[in-house]
Amino acid sequence: MAIHRFFTKEVVIKRLSSLGGYKKAFQSTATVDGHLQELSREAAQRLGIVEERAWIFWCDIEESIKEGDTMVDENGTEYKVKEITKKDYGVNEHLQVILEEPEPNE
Repeated sequence: MAIHRFFTKEVVIKRLSSLGGYKKAFQSTATVDGHLQELSREAAQRLGIVEERAWIFWCDIEESIKEGDTMVDENGTEYKVKEITKKDYGVNEHLQVILEEPEPNE
């Protein structure tokens, strides 16, 4: 069975874009279906994420997601894309995206 059957969460991808001159802002670039799961503290620490909560998001391999993008879920929670790994072998081809959830005071 393919991994796509687990893609039950919809997120919006935002990317920093130039608005002209020196102005920049995050603009929505896509809506992506995938699966979002919180990483354990141990797994996050192995990735060098110590202070923030860390998440992992799996989605279709063809999605346009880049490091530095922001993901927003249906609750309005924003996550920063820290790392992307392409898993392009076998029947379960997908992107594995490591996310950080900023602390509330940021």
